[in-house]
Amino acid sequence: MTHNFSENIDQFSHWKSDIGKTISKFRLWLRRNDLFNEDIDARLFKLQDSLREEYLTIGFVGEFSRGKTELINSLFFAEYGQRILPSEAGRTTMCPTELFYDKKENRPYLRLLPIETRLDHTTLSEFREMPNLWTEVPLMTSSAHEMTLALHTITQTKKVSVEEAKMLGFDPTMLERNGDIEDMVDIPTWRHAIVSFPHPLLKQGLRILDTPGLNALGSEPELTLKLLPQVQAIVFLLSADTGVTASDMAVWEDYIQNIEGKNDLGLFAVLNKIDTLWDELSSRKKIDKAIKKMINTTARQLQIDPRNVLPVSAQKGLVAKVRKDKPLLVKSHIEELEHVLSTNLLENKERLLTSSLLDETKTLIHQSLQILNNKHDQLRAQETELNSLTGDNKTKISELIEDNQNALIEFQKKSLSVKPSQRLLERQTKILLSVVGSDALSTEVENTLDELVNSRTTIGLFRQMKLFFIAIRTIMTELSREAELTNKMAVSLYKKFSRDFGVELLEPKPFPIVKLNRELNEIIKRSEKLDKNVFITFIEHSVAVKRFFSGTVTDVMNFFKNSRKEMINWSQNIINPLNQQLRIHHHMIMAHREELEELRKSESNIIGKLKAVNTLLGDIESERQKALELSHALEHNRLIEQERITPDNIVPLSSASRRKI
Repeated sequence: MTHNFSENIDQFSHWKSDIGKTISKFRLWLRRNDLFNEDIDARLFKLQDSLREEYLTIGFVGEFSRGKTELINSLFFAEYGQRILPSEAGRTTMCPTELFYDKKENRPYLRLLPIETRLDHTTLSEFREMPNLWTEVPLMTSSAHEMTLALHTITQTKKVSVEEAKMLGFDPTMLERNGDIEDMVDIPTWRHAIVSFPHPLLKQGLRILDTPGLNALGSEPELTLKLLPQVQAIVFLLSADTGVTASDMAVWEDYIQNIEGKNDLGLFAVLNKIDTLWDELSSRKKIDKAIKKMINTTARQLQIDPRNVLPVSAQKGLVAKVRKDKPLLVKSHIEELEHVLSTNLLENKERLLTSSLLDETKTLIHQSLQILNNKHDQLRAQETELNSLTGDNKTKISELIEDNQNALIEFQKKSLSVKPSQRLLERQTKILLSVVGSDALSTEVENTLDELVNSRTTIGLFRQMKLFFIAIRTIMTELSREAELTNKMAVSLYKKFSRDFGVELLEPKPFPIVKLNRELNEIIKRSEKLDKNVFITFIEHSVAVKRFFSGTVTDVMNFFKNSRKEMINWSQNIINPLNQQLRIHHHMIMAHREELEELRKSESNIIGKLKAVNTLLGDIESERQKALELSHALEHNRLIEQERITPDNIVPLSSASRRKI
């Protein structure tokens, strides 16, 4: 682990902490300015909570014996002085493995899911919530040797018949035959491994996904179509001594190249084992030329930018770190890979969080600031009134009290006139909720799950899912139509409110129907992608496909459940600023009335009242400045400094930089 990688991940941890502190300051600011309410506080708490749970995730993908696990050891665990994850010949990881640090349980552990769970229709996501079904192995992190022994459990295999292997979703032609017993093959003992490990980088928010070869990828649709799209960078491992083989190309084309819905994804092809090209009888220039040729060939075959192909020797990099051999470390190119990965991870994560969490926080700040601005305007009007008190003040004060009473009556009338528009919007929100909570949806889900359980063929499964998605898209079409009407109502309500009360309001955020449609389409695309690829790899997929589709139906159910929550939150977020404005406006009228009544009793208080108003105006100006500083802190607290200079031979890349050759 180079200083650069550690520094970047540490920077991510501090960045999250700084944003969390800014949100906490804003919560205090709301209380100080009497703008606090439980709905806003709940939103801010949720934003802080989600920020704490954010991870930087790297996925390592490739065929067997390409050096994925060795590369992970070299990148992250060299300081232990030995291989922590099993990566020596014949002892590689046999099942997908996730490494992170469990902040909730706050302890190290290794959990293994038995391979037999593939026969169950329960999805991997659901199994995560059932820790009692996992085998847990203690991790003695104080001893590198003991931890290595424990992690070797991941490599365990078991002998089963060819028929059993097929039932579990394996392609027997890709499994190792047992020479002693006819018709027996070796399969992984475990389906999935989760490692909670208190490594400094993992504790600061790094998550690593290590996947085995084509056999595991093809037989675990949930892994390839759900877990991989959640990462911020994918490292596709190739071997420099073989180049892109047919099975490498199958992994690339079927599971990596066209990951849907991922604009913020760094995708890198890593040519490992470049030390096989080192030749003591050849010059360094000749070796570099051979590596460059291999890079260009690989880029052409994968149809990506050559800058996305990175040469490395994971084994030599690990040796160099353990032995502190600087020349060998430079020659292994491991530091260049670390720089590209860590920088790319931060860039992608920053874009992702800026477009979601930070933007929502800034909107809340600006809405609250707008309410304070309107309060400022009302105080200015009161200041003008007080300055007008000269001569026969008693008569003038009585007139101002009468004006204040009329203003209160007018305010009450306008408040009542807004109520019908608010009720219309509330009724329209109920219509939206009824669309996604309809009996038709429940019926479709129930019928589809029943058909999936009873379906005997993979073709039948696909047919049923297509019918299900037709029904779901019909529901979304109706929701889109109602959402358009709802957005028009929200805009109309804000215009009326602004016109009637003479206040400025931020434009109401439209109901996020575009985002919801995109999320649903991603669920459907995963299914369609499986449809295209499923028959390429295996003959019999019904068990794996049935399990995946059952999970997909669950995803759709959760999607609509979350959509209903989003509708309720959206409606509250539209109404809350208006209610806040009404509360402040009414409070200002009543407070001014009390001041005028006091002045009528004692005119000598006019100067004192003016001073008090001026003090309030000064306080508001100070609080406005603090709110702007909070917004500025979110706007300019950059995870990646824009002016950072990147070495000529290292190019941070993302999916946006990919191009066809």
